[in-house]
Amino acid sequence: MKERTFTSFEQYEKYLKEKMIHKAKKKGLVGDAFSEYLKKHENDAARIWKENDLQKWLEKEGYVTIAVWMDETGQRKIGRGRPKKPECEKLKHSIHVRLDEERYKKLNDFCMEKNIDVSEAIRILINNL
Repeated sequence: MKERTFTSFEQYEKYLKEKMIHKAKKKGLVGDAFSEYLKKHENDAARIWKENDLQKWLEKEGYVTIAVWMDETGQRKIGRGRPKKPECEKLKHSIHVRLDEERYKKLNDFCMEKNIDVSEAIRILINNL
């Protein structure tokens, strides 16, 4: 799966155009065939952007991640957002804990020392029980 992150439609369009120019040259297209190939893919970029409502995601998150992969039939699929984890890797339980200043500082110090985030620190500490 290939994944790219964009901060504007223009950036996405430029990336796709450069990619299509490279592919057209690799296929040996010249003249009208070259122009038609590029035009077809320029329209595809706008269609994909609109179909997946990527402008909304861009406004909400400040960026859009587009992932392209092949499904079981060999068709290209496009997704957006964070890649899905396989079912066996999904974390299904969430907890919320309130801490006093002393314990919060200890937890943050531990995280800084180990260079990990709070969630991973809690998993490590639970595994050591």
